[in-house]
Amino acid sequence: MKVLKNAVAAAIGLGLIGAAHAINVLQVGAPAGLGDAGKYADYQANTTNPTETDTAITSSGTVYVAGTYQNNSVLNLGGQFGTGGDWSSIQISNNPSAFFPTEFNGKGAILVVSVPDGSLATVGLKVGGVSYFYSSATLSNLFPNNHDPLKDGISDFLFYDIGSFTKTVGAVPNLADETGAADGEIKTLTLSDFGSLAWAHFDAMAIETSEQGGGSNVRIVTTWENNPGSHDLTWKKPGGGGGGGGGNAPEPGSLALLGVGLAGLAARLRSRRTA
Repeated sequence: MKVLKNAVAAAIGLGLIGAAHAINVLQVGAPAGLGDAGKYADYQANTTNPTETDTAITSSGTVYVAGTYQNNSVLNLGGQFGTGGDWSSIQISNNPSAFFPTEFNGKGAILVVSVPDGSLATVGLKVGGVSYFYSSATLSNLFPNNHDPLKDGISDFLFYDIGSFTKTVGAVPNLADETGAADGEIKTLTLSDFGSLAWAHFDAMAIETSEQGGGSNVRIVTTWENNPGSHDLTWKKPGGGGGGGGGNAPEPGSLALLGVGLAGLAARLRSRRTA
């Protein structure tokens, strides 16, 4: 499992995180596939092509991005709000002079898409009918948890503006098990123009603007929120096969019927030889 998700799970086990925080601020998912009784695609423990853990797999053209308002002090989740800072005011590493590029300013929440390394020149992927506003061959600390396949040498990176999340009471469950009802929004985005891509991996990040203090001490605070290397999603080419991607594994019942059929065929061949 990814490190940050383990830390959260451990905290829950110690009773340090209440039920109100059981739903991630940001989640990325997809519709449930064939044979999945849930509303949202299951997060799989381990997959390959590319190597991943705790990731939903889809071959559909739909991605869900859920944004949750943690408490009443949160004024906005997405992009700059009021007198709060814009993306270029957010420090992206331990280097005090490293901030998001100015190309991010004016954008809302951002869908981060990892595509196979070396494919930038040919990628025309659109999200909600819109092309990416920024791309990079290196991650350059633009996402804090560089989990597989969100890593240099494995992927190139595309960034899409998906706007801010509205605050609707009880609109967001935990996409992993469809429990809970946090305030926020689930955006439904269409994917198109995959071209020759074998896979594309999706993560999300946003600016969270909160009001802190009271009376004359009220101040506006902006923080950088991102899904912590879990509750993310990978699209794989339909029929691509390999590690749970694209092709679907045979159902156990189908395998049993296949075994019975092969056994019957073998018995028939043996009877012919002895006839």
